[in-house]
Amino acid sequence: MLRMKRKTKWGAALSTMLLAAALLTGCGNKADLSVFMIPETGMPDSVTQSIKTNLQEKMGDKTVEVYGSPIYNAQKLIVEYIAGEHGILVIPKSDFVSMVGEGGGQPLDDLFKAEDYPDGVMTGTVYKENDEEVQEKHLYGIPVKQAEMFKKAGFVPDDLFLIIPTNAPDLALSQQAMKGMVNP
Repeated sequence: MLRMKRKTKWGAALSTMLLAAALLTGCGNKADLSVFMIPETGMPDSVTQSIKTNLQEKMGDKTVEVYGSPIYNAQKLIVEYIAGEHGILVIPKSDFVSMVGEGGGQPLDDLFKAEDYPDGVMTGTVYKENDEEVQEKHLYGIPVKQAEMFKKAGFVPDDLFLIIPTNAPDLALSQQAMKGMVNP
């Protein structure tokens, strides 16, 4: 019953925000990779700029855009997720747990050793080729406090995670960027 209410709540919120996302999406040149960060305490602009500069260096000729929300808003996170324009999300633990539980996070086992990031290991929903929902234990997120690029920027909160959303526009590019953000 609780799971059904949660799905209904997320479903209604997602449907409502889909229209808003469509209306708010602008036209123009898009970066090859976009990162969206929304900590509960807000994202300092200096950190956003540091991450963008350092990530651009790691990504070479691929263009990078990094967005940091100055305030936390769950509806804003939903809109950004639904829009499907971001290759990496940096989100609070509670949203990380919810998103992975509903199938919104890409497993990272092929990129990192799960034992190095135990806080990012959990059982989440994975969709198989026939759209079958399966609960599987994987590494889904990297704690920001363990990501070298965030350490360099001086921003290492305990409850923030980097994830690759399942609707990332370019999975390979997102994986490359994730490795660059986590490893020195």
